[in-house]
Amino acid sequence: MTEIDPHTREVAKKLTLEKGRLRRRKFRVRAKRIDWLDKRRRDSRQSRFDVRRSPFRWRMLHPRNISVIYLALIIVIGFAIWIPDTWLVWGTHRFYLNNEAVRAIVALGLIIPLSAGVFDLSIGGVISASAVTTSWALTIMDWPWPTAVALGLSIGLATGCINGFLIVKVRIDSFIATLGMTSVLGAYALWLASGRSIINGNDGFKAITGVAQWGFKWTFVYLVVLSVVVWFVLEHTALGRYLFATGGDREAARLAGVQVDRYVVGSLLASSFAAALGGVLFASNFSSVNSSAGPPYLLPAFAAAFFGSTQFKGRFNVVGTLLAVFVMAAGVKGFQLAGWGNEGWLDDLFFGLALVVAVGLSTYRKKVYGGERRWWRRTESGPDRLLGRLLGWGRPRTAQSRQNAEEWWFDPADREGHHLKPPKD
Repeated sequence: MTEIDPHTREVAKKLTLEKGRLRRRKFRVRAKRIDWLDKRRRDSRQSRFDVRRSPFRWRMLHPRNISVIYLALIIVIGFAIWIPDTWLVWGTHRFYLNNEAVRAIVALGLIIPLSAGVFDLSIGGVISASAVTTSWALTIMDWPWPTAVALGLSIGLATGCINGFLIVKVRIDSFIATLGMTSVLGAYALWLASGRSIINGNDGFKAITGVAQWGFKWTFVYLVVLSVVVWFVLEHTALGRYLFATGGDREAARLAGVQVDRYVVGSLLASSFAAALGGVLFASNFSSVNSSAGPPYLLPAFAAAFFGSTQFKGRFNVVGTLLAVFVMAAGVKGFQLAGWGNEGWLDDLFFGLALVVAVGLSTYRKKVYGGERRWWRRTESGPDRLLGRLLGWGRPRTAQSRQNAEEWWFDPADREGHHLKPPKD
């Protein structure tokens, strides 16, 4: 039974069961205040009997989690031994950091729609269209360079809106819709440039990608600022959490109250804007621009995004993407300094292999490390697996085991060999 105070209408006494007896106790709710300093002092005690798990996990140092770090160490040490005269020079590393900044900007924009679960294959066409449009406005129309830059960036925003409409409203698959937009934008750039290269010589426009400080160009500065913004949004805001929820399961996120269509359209807008920014910087960095400027950026951007997704967090992230871009660029630069691949094929080879390996590792981790099986363990690789067949795991070895294998009660799925001959009646 419970007694209620007639004045306050609160619970005054409550019947409770203690040690097999019913007792009437006063009931009062107390707001327990936590002393955080005391809690921290208790949690930081040192004892060899304290068996709590440390927040640091040694498994984070496994190559499947930070393989890009080990790859960077191999590249740096290997080329330092092979070509020390040209590799151990700061100008060499500063060159590919500046040269790959545009590619990294495009890759950072790409991880946003990929996090939302949609593909954006139109980034190559956006780069071409933005670069040609900006150069056309500067050279042919003789517009001021800020107006030309705004026009080039508007190409990206318009493309993002069209992609979002096709995917969200018309319900076309993102792969097909963005692939079709790539062809349309390529045709637009080819028509606007009249099949020729546009040469721009505006000094104010070229200054936006000039040298900023310590030999670094402004493109690298833009990359640093964009990286911080994207990292903060994805990792420390509700917008980033909703974006990953949309990419994880769109229907479940929608049932949870997330406006998934808005996040898909917003991610496509962000990706197209980053690609348009890359096109404008490309036009500023090079004097001659044509309609084939963008497609070479498509494969490296996807390779960096997927390779970075296998690092650190097991999903698309900023740090992994940046490291993937610059580590692969360092490898290409090192081989070129050694005299390999100066014809231009090495760059495509590196990023193509990185894309295949990254997607393969992602799928492999889900199957093997997700709990399905571990191929190197004897208990999980029996005679039906390649390693089990080579090493003879799971095969009956003794005469009694071979005799048991012929009986009806033998269980070949028992990896640990717990099947024994049943007792006789």
